Amino acid sequence: MNKLEIDFDYLIFAWRDDSPDTAYYLDSDTGSVVLVQRDLEDIEDLRDEIEMHPNRYLYVPKPDSLQPQLDLFDFIFTISDPELKAQLTVAAEGHDKFGGCRRVLRDYPEETARWDKWQLDAVRERVRKWLAAHDLEPS
Repeated sequence: MNKLEIDFDYLIFAWRDDSPDTAYYLDSDTGSVVLVQRDLEDIEDLRDEIEMHPNRYLYVPKPDSLQPQLDLFDFIFTISDPELKAQLTVAAEGHDKFGGCRRVLRDYPEETARWDKWQLDAVRERVRKWLAAHDLEPS
């Protein structure tokens, strides 16, 4: 496993960015995360660099659109308070799943903090597995 100094916070940001107008690449030599966006001044130079070194630049995949919902349901399963669990289950089945759950969690600051940590930890774990699949480990 190759240790690489990576701006892990920015990599997580890139991993979570579902915008169709952005793409991110991890430079496996330097550990930097490169943003490729249509309106960047040096877009052609970036594209050329990435195309010339396909083994060096790893495309950071877009988030799976179902994964946040699965994370939410996994989180709800861990709730021990039956009333809160029931409220979150109903909210999670609504049109605005995340907004509804956020509104329910407003009255439960500890659970709100746990949910925020849960989401971030889930993404961190996916990023670590992705890096490991490319024989990389953040230092």
